[in-house]
Amino acid sequence: MATDSKTSVTPSTMPESVNSEIERVLQSGVGDLSLRELLGLMLSGLGVAERKAYLARSSADKANGFYERSLLVGSLPVELRVPRTRTGEFRPSSLPAHYSRGYPEESQALLLGLLASSRSLTAAREALRRMGLSSSERDLDTVAAGLIEELELRNTRPLGPDLLALFLDGKHIEVKDGDRLRPACIYVAIGLGRDGKKRVVSCLTRFGIENLEDWKKVLRSLAERGLRRVLLVVHDDFSGLRPVCQGLFPSADVQLCVVHMQRNAKSHLSKAEAAEFQQRWRTVKAAWNVDVGAHQFEELCDRFAASSPAFIAELRKKREHYLAFLKYPEPIRRSLSTTNTVEAVNGQLEILRRNSGGYFQSEDVLKLKLGMAVSSLENGRWSRSAATVEASLHQMNAIFERRFEEAA
Repeated sequence: MATDSKTSVTPSTMPESVNSEIERVLQSGVGDLSLRELLGLMLSGLGVAERKAYLARSSADKANGFYERSLLVGSLPVELRVPRTRTGEFRPSSLPAHYSRGYPEESQALLLGLLASSRSLTAAREALRRMGLSSSERDLDTVAAGLIEELELRNTRPLGPDLLALFLDGKHIEVKDGDRLRPACIYVAIGLGRDGKKRVVSCLTRFGIENLEDWKKVLRSLAERGLRRVLLVVHDDFSGLRPVCQGLFPSADVQLCVVHMQRNAKSHLSKAEAAEFQQRWRTVKAAWNVDVGAHQFEELCDRFAASSPAFIAELRKKREHYLAFLKYPEPIRRSLSTTNTVEAVNGQLEILRRNSGGYFQSEDVLKLKLGMAVSSLENGRWSRSAATVEASLHQMNAIFERRFEEAA
């Protein structure tokens, strides 16, 4: 797919206020994921979608992996993975011109608009067109529809039977439906495979508030698609979710998110007590093993039982589920103790939500942006296992084999 020069926003026509706003947003981020990274992930995802459109027309050619490239968006460095084909005939036209080190300053507005401000599929197609993606409406529709289709396939395609960990969390949003805004929840499930890589195994949107019936549908769907053996399930303390997980995956440990627990402590204890609670909890987290951690956890509960008996009673009831992460290798414990893994998806969605006026303009726009966020993550930062996971992978797989050999 050749790269053609297209009409673009030139520096002389771009107000200084726009440049300032772009720079402000490019420097922002959520957690450890900056919008600079999001741009790299988005461009990688666009390249994959372009290759898919190209291969649909060129049946004699085949996909042939990726290569790494560093580019500049204005003065900002962006890392991306560029898809290639066996013949070498394909080159993503969302890349800058041949022999260019990066995108010109004026392209920032188009890239940022596609990432964060496109409020309809028409606007997204226009941004793609102005980036020089293609003059063909069919190609533009194929790229946009491909991202949506990938998201829908992700919720239905067969799964492998084994996961080291399954992370669950819900993201509350608003979607425009006609002339009103409707609350909705995105149910996100991310799997940590035995190869150490993270994958989004389900990303389902349902209108209404987060509820247990929808979580049951998500989890039953995972089982119906082939998931059988899970070492650890991580989620927040959403009412009724833990028994459902234990029923579907009876050999799995269930870890309740300790970040949510710490937030609850702040609302149930005085400011001074909450500070002491956090300090004692850090000691528990650093425990040598689960038995030592359980003893220290009991001491923590004893300390605050008088001032907040109901809160402490709940903690004691769920002690094993707050300490399950201590059964696993030390380098990976932090990752297994919270639902922060899901924040990689939720963080991108939060940026998109804020820059789209605080809500999503339609279900199709939401699907487009979800598909872009998920594909970009898996083709970018999740294409390799994290260092903490890599350091613990052999031990995690050994624990997996022991547990399920005994169960068999």
